[in-house]
Parts: sequence; C-alpha cells; structure tokens
Amino acid sequence: MSVNKRHIDMSSGPLTGKIIRYAIPLVLTYLLQLAFHAADMVVIGRWGSPLSLAAIGATVPLAGLLINVMTGISTGANVLAAQYFGARNSRAMTRLVHTAIALSIAGGLLVAVLGISLSKFMVQATDVPLESQSRSITYMVICFLGVPCQILYNFGCAILRAVGDTRSPLSFLIYAGVLNVVLNMFFVIVCGMDVAGVAGATVISQFLSAYLVIKRLQNNRGATRLILTRLRIDWESLRNILKLGVPAGLQSGCFSISNIAIQGGINTFGVAAVAGMTAGYNVEMLLYALVFAMHHTTIAVVGQNYGAQKYQRLIHAIYVCIGGAAVITLVSGMLFYYFSPQLIGIFNTDPEVIKFGVMRAREMFTLYFLLAFMDTSSGALRGLGSSLLPALSTLLGTCGLRILWVKYVFPHYHSMEGLLLTYPLSWLLVAVVNIVFLCYICKHLSFHSQNQVKITL
Repeated sequence: MSVNKRHIDMSSGPLTGKIIRYAIPLVLTYLLQLAFHAADMVVIGRWGSPLSLAAIGATVPLAGLLINVMTGISTGANVLAAQYFGARNSRAMTRLVHTAIALSIAGGLLVAVLGISLSKFMVQATDVPLESQSRSITYMVICFLGVPCQILYNFGCAILRAVGDTRSPLSFLIYAGVLNVVLNMFFVIVCGMDVAGVAGATVISQFLSAYLVIKRLQNNRGATRLILTRLRIDWESLRNILKLGVPAGLQSGCFSISNIAIQGGINTFGVAAVAGMTAGYNVEMLLYALVFAMHHTTIAVVGQNYGAQKYQRLIHAIYVCIGGAAVITLVSGMLFYYFSPQLIGIFNTDPEVIKFGVMRAREMFTLYFLLAFMDTSSGALRGLGSSLLPALSTLLGTCGLRILWVKYVFPHYHSMEGLLLTYPLSWLLVAVVNIVFLCYICKHLSFHSQNQVKITL
C-alpha cells in the first residue's frame, strides 16, 4: 500500500513525535469548529431574538441523538482503515472506502428523514420552554436537511484520519467555516432571518465540506482513492464496519439520551439557565478539543500498530496517549476554571446567564481529567477492535447512571449543582471500567510481544 506525504505511518519510527504531529491538526480542527460555532452563537445572541440562543441550545442534545449514532458508526470505518493501513492490506482498504461512502449516503438520508419527522415531538417531549419551542423546531428541521452532507463528511474524514491525514480535514473546515460565518452574519444581521438564518448557513457550509472531502478521496493515490463509478456495498466490509461501528453508534446514542435527560432538568430552571448552560457548554467544548484529539489519535495509533501486529509498540502508545491527555487536561482545566467568567461573558452579557454559565464551567473543569481517562481508554479499546466493551461501560456509566440520577436524586434537591455532578461521576465510573478492560487485553497482548525489540518513544 502506497504512503503519500499526507499520511503518518505510526507503526514505525519514533512514536511520540508522530503522535504530536497527528494530534495538533485535530486540536486545531476542533477549536476552529468551535470558533465558527461560537461565532454563530455570538451573532444570534447579540443580533437575533432574545429567545434564540436558548432555542438553539435546547436542540443540541436532541439533534445529536440521531446524528451521533451514524457518526459513531463511522468509527467502524476509521478503526478498520487504520488496521488495514498498518497491515498494508490494499484490497481490503479499497473495498472499505467505497462501502463506507455508500453507507454514509444511505444513512445520512435516513437520519435526515427521521430527524425532520420527529423534530416537533422531540422538542415538546423534553420540556423546552414554551416561548422557545417554535424557534427550536425551525432550527432542527433546517439543520436536518444538511445532515446527509455532515455524515458523508464524517465518514470521509474517518478514512483520512485512519491513514494519518489530519491536515486535509483541517483545511476543509477552514473553507467551510469561513463561509458559514459570512453567511451567518448576512442571514441574521442583514436579512433578519434569526434561527433560520443560522441553520441555513450551517447547511450550506456542510455541503461545501462534504464536497471537499469527496474531492480529496478522489484525488488520493492507491487504496484510499475513491472512484464514484465503483461506489457500492461490499457485504463483508459492511458487516465489519457495523460490527465495530454499531456499538460505537449506540455509545454515542447513550451520551445523547443521557444528555437529553439532563437537558430536561436544566429546562426546568427557565430560559436564563438554558442560555447560561449553552454558553457554559460552548466554553467547555474549547477544553474538550484536547480530549477529542487524543481520543482519535489513540484510535489511529493503536489501530495501525494492531494491524501491523506490533503489540509492544501498541502498549507503549496507549500509555503515552492516556497519560498525556490526562496531564494536559488537568493543567488546562485549572486555567479555564480561573477565566470562566470572562469566557462566558463573550457569549452573553446578561448577569443571570453568566451566573449559570460559570456554574457549569467550574463544576466541569475541576475534574475534567477524568473525561480524558474515559475517552482515551475508549479510543484504545476501539483501536484494538473491541468496540463492544466501551459501549457497555458507557451504557452503564452514562446512560444508566445519569438517567437514574436525574430521575431519583435530582428531584429531591432540585439544584443545578446537584444536576451537573452526574457528569464527573459518570466519567469516573466509565474510565475505571475501561481501564480494567484495557489492562486485561494488554496483559494478553504482552505474551505475543516477547520477541519484539524495544521501541523509541
């Protein structure tokens, strides 16, 4: 299998430097994505209707429920592509690329139809404040029109990341993000379209990003090249994608379901609380960029070395990724904790909104390193091809614990602090279970690596 200059082969050579080279574009990609989204929120918060920021914030976990399931399934393609790249299996890689893109198109259309059909029901079922409901429904319906492009982009980027190309998705995001901000300002400020303008700008930018990722795959050389006339489902590849991807999709769905339950609790505190939690969430996602990058880096480096059967190198990579992510988020979390009032104030100047936003930010950042343990250990398990194990731990620790907390603990105290406490508790539980699974698997792999030479870190 040919390796071009955009690829990073993490199955040979010094490992730590390659992990850093791989992760930095991912961090920048996520931060830019958040910056563009934050620009949307600033525009709608300052020039849109006073209810619009809360209306958009209330839809985040709702829209994520359906979208995240398909995005999670793309993880199956990501893991397989990394393993095939490490094993230099060109034939399997070619079948995988065309199957993954075909699956993303079909799945994206299905999610769009379901999302549009269920938008009104989901908004009403989660106690979105009555005065924001019509805007929330409008925003969701328009956004779901762009979901096929969003899912196609996610599958395409999953393949690129698997072979070490994290720079191309970064460049695609820059082009699409700049377009999104320009259109957002035009639709909201000039045309006065409010939430419909924000959603419309998002859909147009998603179309551009999907187009760019398809063109990149078409221009690739070797096994990762996409030829549209060969676009079809290979049933063995589909079965393997679904075997790894469905548990990951269900895991993403578990997060969304639990977040919907928590959002329902937040909604009971009124519009200011919803707007404050939305602003706090946007600030929190800035720090999550580090966790996101290390999660996907772990999948790629573990997947490539597992495919290459370099088990000792794989085990060292897991130590580097998990330890590095925990230390970075611990230090960064302290900085975000201190500056949270100023960061929240960027999104909204209402003192009541800022109060709730700071409350969320500070409760999250204190123990954010637990999320790093949880996500990187989950990424390591997926890279090893054990997608079911992190899905089960997530089902127990997020969907289970959080829903039970909202149903039985929260009603007795009805405090925002008590509601938010369920986040770090669930991170801790899932991280412990994942690391136990990892220790068992790594102990087993170490027996197969006795004759391997010591690697350079």
